[in-house]
This record gives sequence, C-alpha cells and structure tokens, in this order.
Amino acid sequence: MLSVGELLHRERIKKNISLPQAQKGTRLRGRYLQAIEENDWGVFSSRVYITGAIRSYASFLNIDPEKAIAYFRRDYVKTERITFRKRLPRLQFLPETKKILIIIFSSIFFVFLIYFSYQVYIFISPPEVLITSPSKRIFRNVDRITIIGQTEKEATITIFEKEVFPDQSGIFRYEFPLIKGTNKITIDVEGANGKHTEVNESFILE
Repeated sequence: MLSVGELLHRERIKKNISLPQAQKGTRLRGRYLQAIEENDWGVFSSRVYITGAIRSYASFLNIDPEKAIAYFRRDYVKTERITFRKRLPRLQFLPETKKILIIIFSSIFFVFLIYFSYQVYIFISPPEVLITSPSKRIFRNVDRITIIGQTEKEATITIFEKEVFPDQSGIFRYEFPLIKGTNKITIDVEGANGKHTEVNESFILE
C-alpha cells in the first residue's frame, strides 16, 4: 500500500525535480523533505509540523494536500507511536518575507536602543569643554589675552561671576587681563541637563 512518503517521492521523481529545487520551492529544509519521503517522522517536533510540511510539499508537487494528509493519517496518526524530536524554531515554516520583516524590525529596535542609550549618556554627562586658544601659557609684553573655548551651544558659561555667551557652534571668547606673575582663571560651564564642568587654567606674565 502506497505511503504518503512514497506518493510524494514518486511525484517528485516523475516531475524530474531535485531535492534542492524542492527545498527552494517549499522553503523547507532538505533533510525534512527527505524525512517525509522516507516516512521518518522522528525528526519533527510534533504532528502539527508534519502536517504543515506535508501540505506544503504536496502543494508544490501539485498534489491535493488533503489527499496527502489522508495517506499520513491512515498509516500513522492512529498508532499514537510517533516519537518527535525537540521543537523546531517557528521560523522554519514562516514565509521568506516574514523572516525579512523580523530581521528589519530587529535591526530598527537595535538602532533605537543604541540611540536611546546615547541620549541617556548625554543627559547624565557633564558638558565637555575644550580650550582652543591660547596654546601657550607663558607671555611677555602683553596686558591681556583672548581665551577661546568650545562647549555645548546651550551651555551657560560663567567666568569671574560674569556670564559669557557661546555662539551657534558653542564657541565662546573671553578677554583676560594679565598682571605680572601667575594669573589663574576658573571657567564654570553648566550644561542644559544642569551638570557642571569646571576648567582651571593658569597663565604667566613675565
């Protein structure tokens, strides 16, 4: 008596279709197609996966899926003796488009997670301050220097209790008068998140 595996195998051979071609057409792994043809049900995790795979394989070969399922039920379902392996991943029988969508949404979620983490880091971090000029700390024959720095454009900058305003690029300038000896300056920068950064510099006038 013809089994479902023999039915599908004969039809595939009759149509001159290779297992790799059947695998591509059904989106089922070759080892599962071969297991169906050999009536080896132990490689599947449950009857649900068996019947799903048989229906897909039968439809691909232009065989009535209900006819193929009837062959399967006649020979095996009534015995209640099929031993199944571990559960297959759900993606095994998902259409290729669903797999692509899952990958896309996972990538979007990952990018969002990185962006959110970066925003949290910015929110809890004090503002960065970079003094770009002057590059030297010892001077002669000058009475003042221009201190140029860069920070966040939304930051509040205070020097000697006087507020200094940065431009749209976060660049700020301060005219610092010098006297003989060591001249110390403290630059306090408060970020939009309320965090503070204090920069202490010393300039020597000989």
